Amino acid sequence: MDKKELYLLALAQEIRSQKLYDALAKSFKNPQNSVFFRELVLLEQAHEARLRESFGPEFPDAEPEAKALKDKDLQGLDLNDPVALLEYAAEREAIAQNHYLAFAEQTSEPELKAMLLELAEEEDKHRSLLLVELQRIQGSLDWYDPSELAGFMDF
Repeated sequence: MDKKELYLLALAQEIRSQKLYDALAKSFKNPQNSVFFRELVLLEQAHEARLRESFGPEFPDAEPEAKALKDKDLQGLDLNDPVALLEYAAEREAIAQNHYLAFAEQTSEPELKAMLLELAEEEDKHRSLLLVELQRIQGSLDWYDPSELAGFMDF
């Protein structure tokens, strides 16, 4: 993959994420959830800005194709299921992280490699935020092995 293709793929990925989080912000009735997704939109916009700042001068007229900005995977997703939506979003962040790691491995430019590795790390942090939010909306999760408590109350 050449540098321009890398740029366009990464840019499309960030724009798709922004659209996803914007849609999620609008779909959740709870203002706390809405704010959470609006913050993720801002983080993804910051990624887009970094990419445009780094690659824009070299490819000033390059924009992802409209079809690259459509999230085809959403078609099979239950948009009324917040758990499914959060799991999907976390999966998308993992995919983005893997893309950035692969892009970093392909480049020999130290500054570009460093930026791509930073973006990969940030995508992993976004994924962690989504997983924490998933746990929060699911309520208390089983974080222990109930069999370890067998006999605990027998005294």
